[in-house]
Amino acid sequence: MHAMVIKEENMKLSLKHIIISLTSALLLAGCVGHQTAVTPQQESALGERESKKLLSQVKLSKNRQLNNALRNVGTRIARAANRPQYKWKFYLVDNPREANAVVLPGGKVFVNTGLFKYAANESELAVVVGHEVAHALASHGIQSAQRQENAALLGAVLQIGMGIAGMDPNMAQLADQAYSHGASLGYIKPYSREKESEADSAGLILMARAGYNPRSALTFWNKFGKAGQGTPEYLSTHPAPANRIAKIKALMPIAMAEYNKSKKVRR
Repeated sequence: MHAMVIKEENMKLSLKHIIISLTSALLLAGCVGHQTAVTPQQESALGERESKKLLSQVKLSKNRQLNNALRNVGTRIARAANRPQYKWKFYLVDNPREANAVVLPGGKVFVNTGLFKYAANESELAVVVGHEVAHALASHGIQSAQRQENAALLGAVLQIGMGIAGMDPNMAQLADQAYSHGASLGYIKPYSREKESEADSAGLILMARAGYNPRSALTFWNKFGKAGQGTPEYLSTHPAPANRIAKIKALMPIAMAEYNKSKKVRR
């Protein structure tokens, strides 16, 4: 009986330590939650530096047809973006296994050849390019990096707090794992899904203004979504395919109006 009381008291003490540590981290969240402003010049310089690194690690495709398609689409979408201070570059990476694309700060877009499994024409390719250009215009890459840095800093504060509280190492490890899991599900991934949805919406308008039929977004994301089905949305950094398509459909009347305007201008 006495041993059981001691065990219960130890458990209460451990829980108290966890609460103290978590509270310390939350109190500091106000300090680290404020994101530092990055100037356009700094963003451009960062993009140039990271672009050189990436170019040294990947192999660019020499496929003339695909390169021409990417160049055509990239030029038109960049023109629609109307950000002359951005030094837009569009690179085709020879990677048929991964259907992926990425944009670096300042407008350096890398598209894997694997995406052409789903992009059957330039209009569907414009869905991807518009999405990535929208990320760049909104500085999503910088914001996401800052958010991950905030989460890492709060995790470090939590560890320090547990150390000061003298928490049992095993309990400290469990608390650290709980924090990491919670930060990922409740802080990093929801934010990423939100920014992906923003890029979907802004990219849809960009492609429409560039003269590409926004209905192509439905055919592209439908094909692309079937390949990525199976992961619950809360575990993913991207919206669930059905939710993504539903939001695009809701925005379609506005996008079509922009597309019809662009057709008149291009005549």
